[in-house]
Amino acid sequence: MPLITCPDCGQSVSDAAPACIHCGRPRDRAAPAPAHSDAATPPVAGSGPPVHPLGQTSATPATFPLFPVATHKFIILSICSFSIYELYWCYQNWKRLKSASGESLRPFWRAFFAPLWGFSLFRRVRDLATSQGVDTGWSPGVLGTFYLVLSVMWRLPDPWWLISFASLVPMIPVQQAAQRVNELHAGSAAEGRNDNYTTANVATIVIGGLLLVLGVVGTFMSE
Repeated sequence: MPLITCPDCGQSVSDAAPACIHCGRPRDRAAPAPAHSDAATPPVAGSGPPVHPLGQTSATPATFPLFPVATHKFIILSICSFSIYELYWCYQNWKRLKSASGESLRPFWRAFFAPLWGFSLFRRVRDLATSQGVDTGWSPGVLGTFYLVLSVMWRLPDPWWLISFASLVPMIPVQQAAQRVNELHAGSAAEGRNDNYTTANVATIVIGGLLLVLGVVGTFMSE
């Protein structure tokens, strides 16, 4: 049996003895080890809900990476809404890009100043399309410049302000690229392609188209 030295009297004593047999000094005992707590157990990798490649969990329905809308619907609603639908299109795409990247950006203000943020939005759509094998063939800088210039044409005198309606032209290739990206995810997305016209869309077309016709007629009649 091993012996230890008593720190008080210096005599040898068995390590199993509760006290020194020579001077009576109690033997020091190690404090009991703390019980293992489940709270300290690190989480097991992969124990959470599966994460969707675009930042969504599998518990929620998958959506398209970019805002889905048919090209003909995009063009008609943009014209009949006096380019307001273009801002809505930008807002919806910024929302999805923010959700996918987790960036701290403000979709509303980026859509509100869409002509200034068009360069960044077009580049992100182009980069996403390229990463998924979709050929774009257009330059974000060139289309962004045309979009910015055409967007400020409404300040021109009659009838030249009508040129501002062409601001949707540089957006069409970007929208078509977004549509092709969405087609790659058509099998997993729970939302539709947005190629039909709702009652609100029809009302916008009728009212906006009428106002547009009256505006154009009034512009040329005032000459």
